[in-house]
Amino acid sequence: MEWNNGSEWRKFQREQEKLHKEYLAAGMTEEQYDSMYEFDLAAFKLSRTEARHTQRLDIETSEDEDRYMENPLYKKFLDKLAVRDKYADHSRYGWVNDIQDERLYKAVMKLSEADLELLTQNIVIGIPQNQLAENYGISTVAIHKKLKRIKNFLKKFLV
Repeated sequence: MEWNNGSEWRKFQREQEKLHKEYLAAGMTEEQYDSMYEFDLAAFKLSRTEARHTQRLDIETSEDEDRYMENPLYKKFLDKLAVRDKYADHSRYGWVNDIQDERLYKAVMKLSEADLELLTQNIVIGIPQNQLAENYGISTVAIHKKLKRIKNFLKKFLV
């Protein structure tokens, strides 16, 4: 935060002079006003302290998105400001780790990479069988048979 102590002090004093007149007109005593002034002065000092010990993380920038990295505080504390999920598997087959049934998990882990990819595309991504057939350059019946073979393979582990 930017703080010009002289300017801020003059603003504070002008405000206090105005408040002093208003408080006296409202029937406050000088003692009561002095208590209010002490409270306002403490708040002013607190805001000055905060302004002096706070540095903005944003920088006036143009449209350049990488400009924020020029701030030394941002560079210093990037690891504290960033949140990264260390536990989730964000790979293509990360969904396998979410399987709750231990037997099913072991069965899926035994699939070939080609079968795992086919299963991922059909079940997880939701690509229909006719589109898969077109993507693989084979018939829809062939895709259906491959998926049925995978299903039967997984059933063996669950029985």
